[in-house]
Amino acid sequence: MRRALVPLVMLIGPVLACAVSASTQAGGAPPTERASGAGKPAQSVPVSGAPGSGPATAPGGAAGGSGSIAAACVPALAETSTSLFGGRVLIRLPKGVELVQQNPFYAQAAASQQATSCGGPVRFASVGFFEWPAGASLTQVRDQLLELRGIALETVTWAEEGSRARHFTGAYTVAGDSTAPTTRGWLVLRDAPNDKFAYFAMFETDEASWAGVRAVFQDSGRHLLVKPRAIQGPEQVAAPPKKEEPPPDPPKKKSKKKTAG
Repeated sequence: MRRALVPLVMLIGPVLACAVSASTQAGGAPPTERASGAGKPAQSVPVSGAPGSGPATAPGGAAGGSGSIAAACVPALAETSTSLFGGRVLIRLPKGVELVQQNPFYAQAAASQQATSCGGPVRFASVGFFEWPAGASLTQVRDQLLELRGIALETVTWAEEGSRARHFTGAYTVAGDSTAPTTRGWLVLRDAPNDKFAYFAMFETDEASWAGVRAVFQDSGRHLLVKPRAIQGPEQVAAPPKKEEPPPDPPKKKSKKKTAG
């Protein structure tokens, strides 16, 4: 199984290894390497009919109005989809979360700590793709992603798991200890028709904030879209330049022979 997953390690290992899980950091603070946000900024694609953000309006009156009770703030998705990897992947991120491409196949949070529209902390977020390892099961690829994230599998418990063919969704809990708090996360792993690649999205927060951001993490995962391969277009490869032939030599003039007088 390890041999089958070597391509995955070579692709995203160096990047994910630099972004060690919050569960391994004292006090739950994300590593400083992720704070730089270096890389290529993701592009936004307008989405019609996107919900707004902020507190929901209480029935029968405006939020915060006289004689009404303001409902709890509900985190919303961004009004626009984020376009990644040259338009290959689109995703509606939680409002307030931004990704930066680290390379042509992996993007992660633009800052070490971000927050949803209601202030819920997002400790880590990433989207990427890789070639599906030959012979690897869905569970093996899922576990390898967490290991590359820097999470020890013996500390992980899963809930709300769902799978169909090569599609997987699930909530994971990374147990805390005396030096690191508990981490809660949501993983989406999927393939695409007529495509040999696997696509994933990961979101993490702390235990206390999980209930408030769980739904928006799940909603964002449902909006992880892969452009059909038929319209991705072929790889753009420039034709080699033609070798220029030197111009032909001008014809030589024939010399006239002098005749004797």
